Amino acid sequence: MTPPVFSGEWATACGAALNANPAYREAARSWEGAVLLQLASAEGAEGAQMVYFDLWHGECRAARAATPEDEALARYVMSGTAGAWQQVLTGKVAPLMALLTGRIKLTRGALAELLPHVNAAKELVLTFATVPATYPD
Repeated sequence: MTPPVFSGEWATACGAALNANPAYREAARSWEGAVLLQLASAEGAEGAQMVYFDLWHGECRAARAATPEDEALARYVMSGTAGAWQQVLTGKVAPLMALLTGRIKLTRGALAELLPHVNAAKELVLTFATVPATYPD
């Protein structure tokens, strides 16, 4: 069965795919910092699904459903609706464009810090797009 997007199983598969992708490793060789991705719900932050990726110099050191501790440790937190994430994670909308247009909101971290890592973000999204997932309606 295909795991739901933003589930622990999906996050683990995404982490493994990143570590198996030499293009991501090269593009992200100067990246430092954990990222928490949040799937916003109608109930707000309390009902959100979150996944955590510990990304360090082209390696994904951890990938899992996020804990409150992960949320506190993440250098960057990005939040969006299921529709917005589906557009980004399937490659229909570039991650930077999603952030600049407000489809995905950067709720922790500085956009200026992310700009030098556009190629790493692109490779991350291309890699995540290879991981089968189901999206909520």
